[in-house]
Amino acid sequence: MGHISTLVVDDQRDDRMLGVEIWYPTKSSSEPNTTYEIIPGIRFESASAHENSLILTGLHPLIVWSHGRTGTRHNYSLLCEALASRGYIVVSSDHPGDGLFDWLLGTNVDDVTNDRQRQGDIRFCIDACTGQRTPLTQWLPQSVDINKIFIGGHSYGGLSALATTTYMHEFTPDTRVRATVAAQAYTRTLTPEFFMSLNKPTLLLVGEKDLTTPAKTDADPAWMILQSRVDEIAQRSRRIDITNAPHQGCSDFCLYHELAPSIVAIPDIVRHYLKSIADETSPEWLANWRGGLLKHAQSIDEFLSSLGA
Repeated sequence: MGHISTLVVDDQRDDRMLGVEIWYPTKSSSEPNTTYEIIPGIRFESASAHENSLILTGLHPLIVWSHGRTGTRHNYSLLCEALASRGYIVVSSDHPGDGLFDWLLGTNVDDVTNDRQRQGDIRFCIDACTGQRTPLTQWLPQSVDINKIFIGGHSYGGLSALATTTYMHEFTPDTRVRATVAAQAYTRTLTPEFFMSLNKPTLLLVGEKDLTTPAKTDADPAWMILQSRVDEIAQRSRRIDITNAPHQGCSDFCLYHELAPSIVAIPDIVRHYLKSIADETSPEWLANWRGGLLKHAQSIDEFLSSLGA
């Protein structure tokens, strides 16, 4: 698959700047492999993605992916690559004000501001992928199937994904979105009315050993409300519990943990951060995290395919 990294400016929101990653299907490529920079000076090379390759001709379904709190747009590269290899264009942007460095530097914003900014970021990305704003790349508007637009996210990004198909603050449901994917989603602050007003099918991916958003406080109440609805949304929504999956089951953090001992220059704060995540991850998952991450990608693809993706 192909990959492009870019910076864009939303001139309708005080020139808000977003770093954006794009993964997409290609027929074949001789371009260099993609190198991801986790933090400045610390990188790893992809085994599958190639920089600036030509996109496969035709129209492709679009997934806009929203990172979790304290995350970055890079944290889900393996999942996004797996989805791109299945034919999706996947776009992931940073959410300034709720990223890793915002929290490290104390520049993070309050929840209401964060929700509003995240909704603006997601909808800006859809606009930029469908030709309603300056495109992220020139070929995107001709390559996105506007009838197959999906939103996904992890943790707080799962909340953000869900919010695109209901009412939150001044935002109304985005009618372009066909379905949402919420992985280990943070939902405990959302009201029953929120879930009753979701107007598109939803996939909940639940980590069996998630200690941050455990099923008891997040997935179970959300799913109970969704299933209480007697309508097509409830019938077409899905919940998949993934064996041994931790909170970071869909992200690259297990890879970072695996690579960290070989990186001499890694800052202590990052090393401690990775250790804290590893301490919350079962040995069973650490031993087979690649298979578990693949399960996430397969589950998303099967769900969206059932909706006609």
